[in-house]
Amino acid sequence: MPGSTAQDATGHARGRRPDESMTLLREVTERPLDPGYAQMAQRRAEAGQAASRRGVPGVVMLLLLAVLLGVATTVAVRDLRAPQPVVAKGRTVLMEQIQDRSAEVEELSRRAVTLGAEVDGLQSDGLLPSALLEINEVDRWVNGAVPVRGPGMVVKLTDGGGGGLVDPGDAPAESRVRDADVQFVVNELWAAGAEAVAVNDERLTSLSAIRNAGDAILVDLQPLNGPTYTIEAVGDPEDMQVEFARSAGLGFLQLLSAEYDIKNEVTTSEGMYLPGARPSTLRYAHLPASGDTTQDSPGPESPGQDSSEQGSSEQNSPEEDNG
Repeated sequence: MPGSTAQDATGHARGRRPDESMTLLREVTERPLDPGYAQMAQRRAEAGQAASRRGVPGVVMLLLLAVLLGVATTVAVRDLRAPQPVVAKGRTVLMEQIQDRSAEVEELSRRAVTLGAEVDGLQSDGLLPSALLEINEVDRWVNGAVPVRGPGMVVKLTDGGGGGLVDPGDAPAESRVRDADVQFVVNELWAAGAEAVAVNDERLTSLSAIRNAGDAILVDLQPLNGPTYTIEAVGDPEDMQVEFARSAGLGFLQLLSAEYDIKNEVTTSEGMYLPGARPSTLRYAHLPASGDTTQDSPGPESPGQDSSEQGSSEQNSPEEDNG
């Protein structure tokens, strides 16, 4: 009996799996996913295959919609970038007016040169009275119609930061030379006895205006190139130096240097050349019509005259009667 018991135990032992005690490890190695996860993955795969079969028309529609949106965006951008008809028409009108005015200015300039040559011919032939010749010579000198040569003074104003600036805009706003600074120096030079003045080779006359346009300084609407502004005045150098030192001009230059770091240099020159002024609009008075008591031409106190132009020109040089 003991032998049968051992035999049953041996037989029972032979019928069992060796890894029966490692059920958990077998489950992990043989089935890493839970059956529920496997079922869900199978369902999603089947649903995806069915959707792929049914989704071909949807993909085509999506592509068509994308193409339509791209075309619409391109057309909208082109419409926005294209100039509007009104703007284009206004620009065309302005360009035509500029061309017409430029041609008119060129024609008037040629006419002025022709008339000047005729006057010179009459002068050389001695056909004009001596008094009229003298008045004409003074007018041409004062109006800057002819270039001049001679000794005089030179005043240079340079934006703060030095004259070696690559870009004039690099200087701080408070350290830049302004139109009022140039006006003050020019007026002091006129008062010191200057007979002709030019700023950066732009000749000044009794009608010249020095103004600011943003950060640029304009002389008769001609922009000056900074950062150094050269003011040349023809006259007696010694007398002008003495009078300029006695006036407020020297103290003003010292103030610009101390407060705003604007460099200045005052020298004399024995041989300067100032070109003639650019042709300007002729201003003249005319008699009113019969029964008309209004004054068409503005007087010195008329509000129609530019105050800045009046302030910068009345002190420059005495006005002469053109006769």
